[in-house]
Amino acid sequence: MKNSAHSGLLPVGMTDTLSPFVEYEAEAISVFMDVFQGAGYQRVAPPMLEFEETLLSEKYGDLSCQTFRVTDAVSGQIMGLRADMTPQIGRIAVTRLKQEPRPLRLAYAGHVIRMFPTQLNPARQILQVGAELIGADCAKADAEIILLAAEVLEKLGVPHFVFDLNLPTLFPALCTAYEIDRDDREKMTMLLNQKDFPAALEVLEATNKKARSDKDIFLSLFQAFGDCDRVLGLLRPLSLPSEAAAEYHRLTEAVALLKKEKPSLSLTIDVLENRGFEYHCGIGFSLFSEKSGQELGRGGRYFAGIDGERSEPAVGITLFLEDILSVLQKSDNKKRVYVPFDVPFRETAELRAKGYITVCGLNAGGREEAQRQKCGCIYTGGQVVPL
Repeated sequence: MKNSAHSGLLPVGMTDTLSPFVEYEAEAISVFMDVFQGAGYQRVAPPMLEFEETLLSEKYGDLSCQTFRVTDAVSGQIMGLRADMTPQIGRIAVTRLKQEPRPLRLAYAGHVIRMFPTQLNPARQILQVGAELIGADCAKADAEIILLAAEVLEKLGVPHFVFDLNLPTLFPALCTAYEIDRDDREKMTMLLNQKDFPAALEVLEATNKKARSDKDIFLSLFQAFGDCDRVLGLLRPLSLPSEAAAEYHRLTEAVALLKKEKPSLSLTIDVLENRGFEYHCGIGFSLFSEKSGQELGRGGRYFAGIDGERSEPAVGITLFLEDILSVLQKSDNKKRVYVPFDVPFRETAELRAKGYITVCGLNAGGREEAQRQKCGCIYTGGQVVPL
């Protein structure tokens, strides 16, 4: 037997979740589902494995390199182990639930497995909790998802979080309008994601005359990140091409709704941010902890569906539960009580009904056994007594 079996060594990026953290996860999922189901979102649970052809449709092509594949022993077809649950929710919407009235509201919770970790997150098994609003294409739908996510975080007790709003389709729309070729577009996209604006400007100045003539628009957009009001002030006077202007107006409409409904919500904007939003087709957003800087979730607008079926406009959010729990100050408020072996089981049930955790003795033992079982109290003489 290999040493890894003796030591319990797991593959890179995989981990066992032990008590009390597994209980924290269950409690957090319950809070999430209470909020979203209370707002009309139906919970669904897709399988871990699907046929590759439905799991990896063209619109989610960027997930292909993160997907483990296996051969189905029954059908002989290639199956994929999900790397993201959003495509599965889209498949359910346009197949199993295609006759349901729109908009369709769905919520989910489950693990995904990815082939490679990222620089910021070494985990390859990730617990996702999310919600999708399918069949509606309006700013109010965008705002609903963000506001409900904020409600979840507040109920969990997450302190000081911020939504960073993005327009991942804005720069491609500008490149099309100004006839910037594919190579220059890819170079500039990479540089903009790195926030290397001087280098991006050099590429712009070396491209066609049409793009150079409106260089001031690009210069303004290079500065369009940070405080929400400041960014909107930078964008307001710009004469954007029609498609890009439509994206900007949708952003301002969503921001206006968010400010009206929840003035205390912290908002920032980064209009050219595109990393991680490859399949999005409108407003995108990331959710960050202001305290730690960790990304707690991500979402935005996309088309739900699978190849060969009609796609539908959708907006959703995925929350990264492990990261959310890491910024919470969790404590176990339930007292762990040792109950001697001769106490009737009905009395232990009464203790649990009062909120205690009971550890029943299976043989004679008192305070020493209670301490060995990591109990802070012992049940004696009909009373719970601290050790």
